[in-house]
Amino acid sequence: MNDIKEFKVLARKYRPQKFKELVGQDLLVQILTSAITNDRLAHAYVLTGVRGVGKTTTARLIAMSINCQKRENNSCEPCGNCDSCKSTGIDSNLDVIEMDAASNTGVDDVREIIDNVKYKPVIGKYKIFIIDEVHMLSKSAFNALLKTLEEPPEHVKFIFATTEVKKIPITVLSRCQRFDLLRIENKTLTEHLLNVVKLENIDIDKDAISLIVRAADGSIRDGLSLLDQAITNQNMKIDSKVITNMLGLAEREKIFDLLEKILEGNSMESLNLYRNLYDLGADVTMIFDELINVVHFLTQIKISPNIKDDIYIPEIERTRGLDLTSKLSLNNLNIIWQILFKGYQELQSGFHLFQHGEMIILRIIYLFNGNSPDDLLKKITKEENSVSSEAINISTSVKKDEKSKILNFDTNITKTKKSNIKKNYQEIKNFRQFVDLFFQNREGILHTKLYNEVTMISFKDGEVVLNTNNVKDSSFNRTVAKLISKWTGRIWQVNSSTSNLGRSLYEEDIINQQKEIEKMKNNNDVKKILKEFPASQIHSITELTDVNNKEEILDLNIKKEK
Repeated sequence: MNDIKEFKVLARKYRPQKFKELVGQDLLVQILTSAITNDRLAHAYVLTGVRGVGKTTTARLIAMSINCQKRENNSCEPCGNCDSCKSTGIDSNLDVIEMDAASNTGVDDVREIIDNVKYKPVIGKYKIFIIDEVHMLSKSAFNALLKTLEEPPEHVKFIFATTEVKKIPITVLSRCQRFDLLRIENKTLTEHLLNVVKLENIDIDKDAISLIVRAADGSIRDGLSLLDQAITNQNMKIDSKVITNMLGLAEREKIFDLLEKILEGNSMESLNLYRNLYDLGADVTMIFDELINVVHFLTQIKISPNIKDDIYIPEIERTRGLDLTSKLSLNNLNIIWQILFKGYQELQSGFHLFQHGEMIILRIIYLFNGNSPDDLLKKITKEENSVSSEAINISTSVKKDEKSKILNFDTNITKTKKSNIKKNYQEIKNFRQFVDLFFQNREGILHTKLYNEVTMISFKDGEVVLNTNNVKDSSFNRTVAKLISKWTGRIWQVNSSTSNLGRSLYEEDIINQQKEIEKMKNNNDVKKILKEFPASQIHSITELTDVNNKEEILDLNIKKEK
């Protein structure tokens, strides 16, 4: 009878058998290597991290290494050939007891461990207890383990693995050495999957690998499981379309098409693309999950343009993403993301998902004001300049231009109203005039802060950037913008900056006054006075205007030093 070779899934087939094979955990390997080779082993370890990053594998490697009968003294790597290593690899080692806390949560299960602690190891040097998902133990079970965990016999080691380290009592954590296993980076995971694909002789596109890596979300086991699922049928080449259908994803290019039509305000085309995705089998929640991911990707490109050169991101995404970000600001992307995320949350508990999805798309088109307030002002100004003697019906022009739905004015603005807007609009030429308005309108506290504590970084009509580090009021900018917009008849943006360039108006006035004093010292009359009173100095200069005679009177305040 022919021997039938056992099939192993990739996650088991390529499970690391040595520390150097652990993917993406270099720091952990370095620390454990030092501890094992220098014989500085703790009596208990806690391994924590997301699913599929190697917690249980690391626990077994530690057990194999410290019990290996042929391990070299200057190495932490288990030999893999001795009786201890072989039996640990097939879960038959009497010295390595592995327990699943999700199935054995009670105090009685822990008492069995405590009863076994007193027995010496059979083969290796240590008796090792590996408890997986340890956070599932009951409170009483943890309490029963405390004393043994604090003072175990020298031949006993505990290794705990968990995805929810915050659920472990602090009294247990304080008795263990904790290691946080990192989420696998996309680049590292991609390289590992490409290596596996090469070893398995599988024909698969890099774009398909990228989709698998994105779906794995930092879990190497999830990535291998998805790859295993994809290569089940090895008679065909695996491309991104196969992965898309397998995962129930909407094709990323069509997601870009959908987002582009939404940003154009083209409701008809947007809804048609959405229906096509749905008809092709894409799940509604997955469509919006992909939309959220694309908007986040666009934000990443906006913040870090170097991403466009990342070879691990499909080229079509980089090209389309770069094109879209050139038309959007960070503020735009933030608003879109918030609407999408809120809609995605609603879908989790919704019933009529397809209809709900349509309404979310329309919500973005009609509620997202695509432009910033400054862009809105530019549009209004442009319309003011193009006003003719006849009344303009804005709602009619909106119907002709789909894109202007983002700025949908449903009112008829006449030439008379436009001229009134211009008449009521007050132009501010500089920051000092800006601050004086608060004095004129009896906003004394705000005027004092603006004059003494605020530094002007940049100024233009409609927008001012201030350094407000010395102002403790969190609503200061909002209050200033609200009042100045009310007084001037136009929208103002008041933004904050941490720049230290510039001075407050108070500091500027002090400097200017000193300059004036220096100039005044050269005045012949002033020189005579200072010569007559050598112990005196010019304290300040004030310009006084006689209302009746319309003459300027120069007042020299001379302070005599005692």
